[in-house]
Amino acid sequence: MKNRSALVIGNSNYVNVSKLNNPKNDANDIESVLHKLDFDVTKILDARLIDIQYAVNIFLKNLDEYAVGLLFYAGHGMQIDGKNYIVPVDSELSNKSKTIVSCYCLNSFLDSVSSYKGKTIICILDACRNNPFVIDRGILTGFAPFSNPPKGTIIAYSTSADCTAFDGQGSNGLYTQVLKDAMLIPNLKIEDMFKSVRNKVTEISIREYGEEQLSWEYSSLIGDFYFSVTPQPVNVHISDDEIYKFIKIRRKAYENTSDDIYDIECMPFVDAYNKYQIPIIKILRAYSRIDYQKQGYQFSDATIDQINYNYLSSWGFTQKYGRWYYKDYYIEMGDLLPLPEELKPKKPIEGQELKIKASLSSELKEGKIRFFVSSNIPKETPMIFTLSGKNYEAQCKGVVSDDGLISEWFSDKGTPIRTGFYIINISAPIYNVLPDAVKRIFGERNRNICGRYVKFDPIGGNMISFSYGLLVRGNTVQVIDMQQRISEL
Repeated sequence: MKNRSALVIGNSNYVNVSKLNNPKNDANDIESVLHKLDFDVTKILDARLIDIQYAVNIFLKNLDEYAVGLLFYAGHGMQIDGKNYIVPVDSELSNKSKTIVSCYCLNSFLDSVSSYKGKTIICILDACRNNPFVIDRGILTGFAPFSNPPKGTIIAYSTSADCTAFDGQGSNGLYTQVLKDAMLIPNLKIEDMFKSVRNKVTEISIREYGEEQLSWEYSSLIGDFYFSVTPQPVNVHISDDEIYKFIKIRRKAYENTSDDIYDIECMPFVDAYNKYQIPIIKILRAYSRIDYQKQGYQFSDATIDQINYNYLSSWGFTQKYGRWYYKDYYIEMGDLLPLPEELKPKKPIEGQELKIKASLSSELKEGKIRFFVSSNIPKETPMIFTLSGKNYEAQCKGVVSDDGLISEWFSDKGTPIRTGFYIINISAPIYNVLPDAVKRIFGERNRNICGRYVKFDPIGGNMISFSYGLLVRGNTVQVIDMQQRISEL
């Protein structure tokens, strides 16, 4: 049995209703994507009713030879008396009766594929882009929900039931613009792929049009389906020591060639992923086992996973379309080991929540720099300032007072701070070393503090930690809120 078959239809040049800019482009682009994904594709453009009926009949006749069948349609669509219709370019819409006989009923298509047992049927409808029809009794804009789709079927709509979709500002409709890229993301289940499309379509529609376009799906799939699959090579066991040595060598190489401290920290792990094809969490776990041992610490693997995961986003690892990336480098993140109950985060005690707020300013004088923090952190809370840059790291301590929090002066071993990019991190120590007055406010394991300036650590519980980027140029310094930067990515 062959694997994948697709019928792609794009209708733009309508005779009796308004033309659409992009459906033919959508069909051409989806055809190209489907060819890359090993589909046998039949495509028809500006199709008349007879063209659609003939193409569907051939598609259904040949479906016996395939495990997967896909129908993609871009163009006008509507519902009549609860049934869904795609609109051929020669349709006559003068009244309800003529409309029904001159359009193609999608419900009939689903009835036909229901006889094909054990197959995966995918129906993608980028229609309802506007409503060119006079609304008559029983004739409504947008598609209606399909009731009881055949087993093994997923139906994807570019917009919600009874709503219209945007035809796009470029060469594609908004939905297809996002869909054609998402289909090529490797090793992503079809449900997760459509979820990532929905998030992106919603984001763009609100930003560009001021209205939300919410795509949606109805699924009766009984197995997993992936458009794109990248086989992962089978690895023989790679020792912790080999991974540790590789990352140390790569970090040294980046220190010698890059001024980007995020690349220096992250790219060795990306390189290790590409070399060994082991998920990042497992690579970090292997590296950390040796690194913590050299520092005199002994943690469980579950605790190591949690510690490392907390740092991933602050290093610059982000999720896009349901997948993990460092910048534009795709990586497989992997699953964390479950934490034991006693190390899991606890919710704040009701009525005692303290949402931490903070802002930072700096003063640069004679090449030295110090920092001022305004916040609602309680008085007597000890804090640690850590300033780091390329080949530079220094720390000092401070205590929150009525005047806020002020650091000592930072310099480069007594000489002026060099031009470059730095990160200043301000953090509070773990619960056990806090003054009693602060402990009473923060609660056991600091459970009462919350907000974007609070991170969870399985060893010490919640911890205050916030970072700012610093761009030092001569006698000027620019402060960048790192948490805000990461949230905007």
